[in-house]
Amino acid sequence: MSKHPITCHVLNTITGRPAAGLRCELLKQSSSSSTSDFSTFATATTNADGRVVFWDLLETSESTSPASNQAFLDLAYVGSEDYASANDCLYKVKFLGIDQLFDNDTFFPYVDIVFKVPAGKLGLEHFHIPLLLSKYSYSTYRGS
Repeated sequence: MSKHPITCHVLNTITGRPAAGLRCELLKQSSSSSTSDFSTFATATTNADGRVVFWDLLETSESTSPASNQAFLDLAYVGSEDYASANDCLYKVKFLGIDQLFDNDTFFPYVDIVFKVPAGKLGLEHFHIPLLLSKYSYSTYRGS
C-alpha cells in the first residue's frame, strides 16, 4: 500500500517550505440526504514534507498502522458502498492549527476544503488536496 485514496499536501508560501505538524481532519457527508452535515472519520498530522498520505482512522478493527486501503474505504463510504457507487459524495479536509503556524498572526485560523468524489470513483481514483497557505490567503486545486 503506497497511500490512502485521499491525501493532502500543505505548503507555506511565505517561506516556500512544507507546513509540517499541521493537524488535519477528514470528514464525510453524514448522510445521503444532507450535504451540510459532515462527520469526522480520520485524523492526521502533516509529515516533514507537509503531506498526509495515511490517515489515522477513528474506528477500525485493524491493529496495524497504517490501516489498509480497505479499512479506509469501509469508513469513507457515505451510506453504503452501493450508494457511493451510484451517487456523488462530498468530503471535507479541515486544516487546523494554522494560527500556530503563523504565531497567531493570520486571518484564517483554519481552512475547510469541501470536494466532491464522483459516483463510483472512491477507491478507483486518487484524490489529492493541496493547500497553498500564507497569513492572509490560501489556494487549492485538485492535485494528482
